[in-house]
Amino acid sequence: MTITKLFLGLTLLVATTSMKAQAQEQKKEGPKIQEVITLNADPVSQTPLADGSIPVDTTGPKPMAQSEILKRAINFAKIETPKYVKGTPITTAGKAEFTANFKYKPKELNPQADVEGSFTMHVSIDAKPGKYRYTISKINHVAKNAEYSGGDVYSEVPACGSMKLPSSLWKQMKSEAIKQAMTIVADLKESMKVSSDKQIDKEEW
Repeated sequence: MTITKLFLGLTLLVATTSMKAQAQEQKKEGPKIQEVITLNADPVSQTPLADGSIPVDTTGPKPMAQSEILKRAINFAKIETPKYVKGTPITTAGKAEFTANFKYKPKELNPQADVEGSFTMHVSIDAKPGKYRYTISKINHVAKNAEYSGGDVYSEVPACGSMKLPSSLWKQMKSEAIKQAMTIVADLKESMKVSSDKQIDKEEW
């Protein structure tokens, strides 16, 4: 009985420590947009039988190879698009990452603050067999006039202060930044459906 209690106690301690470590890591990284997407291997062309019919593959879908997923992620990181500007991609054994920059200009003719500038964000794509995980973090507003930069869009109060950037305008800007981030997500999901061997015409974007 004593050994059982000791084992349960140690298990609980390890679980609690792990949860605290994850929470601290999340706090350190800050808020982020993240999702795991499953990818199956592309269907393999079957050789027709003598009667001309195509044999049916009964083995079921197979997970896509990690190498192919990473190649697709790298291709996406390199593709140019008029929607936003991508920084030079960085790749490792199982990850592709880059920064994205969206131009920002208030829709109002006479905005409450001189906030024209850009939204910047960090994008990473982790590849594993049969799946990938995208993460968009460090979303910041940078104004041409540095005195009006809002900084981290998840902050309740902008970096320049609410006196320079009113809360109503800051709220609109935060919403616009997340909307732009989701544009990357939509582009990524479409790009990851395309084989790494296929050349993508930049005009398609």
